[in-house]
Amino acid sequence: MHLTNFAKFSKDVIGEFNPIIYNRNPEVRQSTNYLNPFRHSKYCNKFFKGKGRIESFLRIGFWDNSFKDEMDLDFIDMVVFAGSPEWMGGRLLPLYEKLLDYEKPIIYLGIGSGSKLSFNDIKSPYVDVLRKARLITVRDSLTYELLKSLNPHYLPCPALFSSSYEKEIREVKKIGLIFATDKAVVNNRISKETYQYLLNLYDELIKNFECEIVCHYIDELPEAFRIYKGMKIHYSYDAKDYLDIYKRFDIVIGPRVHGIGISASMGIPGILIAHDMRGETGKGFLAEIVRVGEGIESVMKKAKIMESNCRSFNERLILYKKRNKNLYLGLLSGIYH
Repeated sequence: MHLTNFAKFSKDVIGEFNPIIYNRNPEVRQSTNYLNPFRHSKYCNKFFKGKGRIESFLRIGFWDNSFKDEMDLDFIDMVVFAGSPEWMGGRLLPLYEKLLDYEKPIIYLGIGSGSKLSFNDIKSPYVDVLRKARLITVRDSLTYELLKSLNPHYLPCPALFSSSYEKEIREVKKIGLIFATDKAVVNNRISKETYQYLLNLYDELIKNFECEIVCHYIDELPEAFRIYKGMKIHYSYDAKDYLDIYKRFDIVIGPRVHGIGISASMGIPGILIAHDMRGETGKGFLAEIVRVGEGIESVMKKAKIMESNCRSFNERLILYKKRNKNLYLGLLSGIYH
């Protein structure tokens, strides 16, 4: 989704271009993928005709329609790291090693942190590439302090620009509740404590507002259908579909930062349930931040204030988005002019 965000608002500066993804989905690239000599596209055409089907058991070849480790960067005019806490590490190491000799623009947009580090913890080649970057914007104070010596700009995550559509909200008819569960795979699940808090909060919200459920990850669907029988539940495998999903709502509440972000891009205010270090990103979407354990009555009060003042929340978000988009475009223009 972040590459799409970048493409949408940067064409005003760069013009038309072909976006290429470096896919670090763990299903495609594991953290030590670079140590496996057989993860090369040349092996897609060898060994595997007949009955053996060894590739069903071992990771051999590289079939994904994305940048391959054996490729060079000669045909790429710019490299962008956008809207993620995973902007270094094993999955990205092959790319960083190529970037050491890359002379074209490298930029970091809206990067965040998932853990506390010091600048001295950033080793080569990551620190060498960061020093070459022509632009760094960060989305939280942890990352700002971490990279302070590189003069980053503290700005919202570019997910704020993911939608060209902006909704006019004059009354709250429907609230979107972003569901999550402790039963999903690691990095897509929440803790048992957060899960129970979510269930208790949503029970109360459903009693007081017209609500629908939104799932982002497949593991959440069986649980959501079991718990919220008879309610409208939304899900898609394609991130682009979430623009149409979230535009249905007048307020969005939940623990997924980029569910709140895509909604903010449409002028839809949100309440973020912050359950890890990434929660601060929600400030860049003007979200109300709720910590797990905050009293349900307190959260309900925030939701009702947002309902009563939905027009001002909506208008403020749209103006805020415009102002920050202009800041981003100004910074991007500085790279080329």
